[in-house]
Amino acid sequence: PKPRFTGGIYDDVTNLSLPLPENTLPGSAKLEALFYGLGSDGSVSATKNNIKIIGNSTPWYAQGYFVYDSKKAGGLTVSHLRVSEKPIRSAYLIAQADFVGCHQLQFIDKYQMAERLKPGGIFLLNTPYSAADDWARRPRAGQGVGQRRAAPGSAEIPGP
Repeated sequence: PKPRFTGGIYDDVTNLSLPLPENTLPGSAKLEALFYGLGSDGSVSATKNNIKIIGNSTPWYAQGYFVYDSKKAGGLTVSHLRVSEKPIRSAYLIAQADFVGCHQLQFIDKYQMAERLKPGGIFLLNTPYSAADDWARRPRAGQGVGQRRAAPGSAEIPGP
């Protein structure tokens, strides 16, 4: 037993934090996705449009929740998207996603987005660099994912 401890926060000063349990919340969603963007870059609008398209044009249900930085334009936005065959009644943020999309290259060193992926999940990074340049810029530890360029005629580049 720990005679002194901190609960509810990660205490990196005194290191008295209790370990947080894995997310045990029940989920019925077939897909849970997170999209990291910058205020006014269009990522929130794109996610809202996806929800409308899924909800109106398919037999699937979609739910979205949006977290905005207080700065609005230029601040961090995180869009939470759930898709399911059944109505979605989840009232909590996505902790472990099947898909994480990063729309801003500068976020890769600032936020721990890959930690929010489920095992076997997909991480998509929007980058202006070629595959070779992108791999050269990443530390070896960050090269555990493949890359696909979104340009016509480009090829999928497998990870190491």
